Amino acid sequence: MTSAREGGGPSARRIATEGPPAVVLVGRANAGKSTLFNRITRGGRAITSAIPGTTRDLNFARAKHGDREFVVVDSGGLELGGHERMTERIVGEALAAVGVADVVVFILDGKGGLSEADAEALALVRETGCPLIMAVNKIDRPGQEAEAAEFYALGGDELFFISAAHGRGIDELLDQVVARLPEREGAVAASPDLRLALIGRPNVGKSSILNRLSGFERAIVDDTPGTTRDPVDVRLSAQGRDVLLIDTAGIRRPPRVEGELEHHSVGRAIETIRRANVVLLVIDASEGITDQDARLARLVDSSDRAMVIVCNKWDAAAKQGRKVAAFVRDAHERYPFLDYATMVFTSAVTGDGVDGIIPAATQAGDSWRAVFQTSRLNRTLAEATAAMDPPQVDRRRLNLMYVTQVGSAPPRLRFFTNVEHGIPAHYIRFIETRFRKSLELVGTPIRLDFRRTGRSWVQGSPPGRPRGKPRNRPAPRTKPARA
Repeated sequence: MTSAREGGGPSARRIATEGPPAVVLVGRANAGKSTLFNRITRGGRAITSAIPGTTRDLNFARAKHGDREFVVVDSGGLELGGHERMTERIVGEALAAVGVADVVVFILDGKGGLSEADAEALALVRETGCPLIMAVNKIDRPGQEAEAAEFYALGGDELFFISAAHGRGIDELLDQVVARLPEREGAVAASPDLRLALIGRPNVGKSSILNRLSGFERAIVDDTPGTTRDPVDVRLSAQGRDVLLIDTAGIRRPPRVEGELEHHSVGRAIETIRRANVVLLVIDASEGITDQDARLARLVDSSDRAMVIVCNKWDAAAKQGRKVAAFVRDAHERYPFLDYATMVFTSAVTGDGVDGIIPAATQAGDSWRAVFQTSRLNRTLAEATAAMDPPQVDRRRLNLMYVTQVGSAPPRLRFFTNVEHGIPAHYIRFIETRFRKSLELVGTPIRLDFRRTGRSWVQGSPPGRPRGKPRNRPAPRTKPARA
């Protein structure tokens, strides 16, 4: 048999180039790998459940113990007797990760007891020749070690009795892990320039797009909706930018979310939106933009994130006779709030259009962070008020006196006016459109705030006390003269 160390799948090749040494957690399904992953990384990013096979994709995170940093990899269960397509692929990915790991922690279920399947999986891992540490999990209280003594029959390696759920024995385990880590050159990777999150309904092609963009099968892809459960992170370099790409579980309408496991997946996907700078909302173009797609878009907008709409499966949509221009027009007519989002038309199956995703996301991210000079903003304001007279509000002509930027990510503009409330929505939309075009903002929301002030400044003067004018002070009180 060819050892995994000689080969290594696509995901494994990625681990080998991460920089810090890699520690891979393996074992049979439901042994507690994800709970240990969360304990080590202190991030709680892997979904844990009593349902065997919860983890399908490889889940990566950086961790530190003492003065050593390393990458921890949570893998799917090594169920060697499974003949289902998904089981075989999960096992293949896990073994590929083992093949290039610096240290492997093989986790055994202390409550379930020793089984022949444990011995078979362990034998296969030992063939890689990778430094191996064995941990018997779910030893939750003192004295249980004696009950788990049967695991010594596996022989050859020291056993660590731990409780990932309660933290027992974890420091001792990590001491041994760190002692076996090799020295590897390369500093800890800096924070990425741009964080992109792929979200969408189940089975719209998010993981396929992630695989296309990253150039390898980082996520397991299957026709079954809900294949991705944990958020999956991939670092890549594009157009000179360091990009973190995050795949997520499909998000259904709340009434259709089934079971505890899917509730966790959906919750993590929503959390991921807040981790991102730009959200790539993937839709099935052959179905058009559905109401659930629109709900997700509103969630992105309310989270103040930039957005690119990836219209995937366009090859199938084109066969149905759909045209790009008509698709965009219909989307904007039905969902006007989507106007600012860039649309990219792709087929993850053929690769068509996928190269346009990162440039669109980069432009949206730059717009999201953009900062503008006040003089430029006020020139745009003057042009906008000259193009369309401000309306009357409560029998008073609206006067937009001054504008300044008060925040970014996304851009926030504050307008000083003579009227604060009741400004017609159509005029606010006109002002927003003019500023978007003038400032070349693409793919990002823009927040407009109107503040009433009693002063009427000369055009271009900043809000506040005019220069050179003394403050108005109340007249001093004088005592009345005595009669």
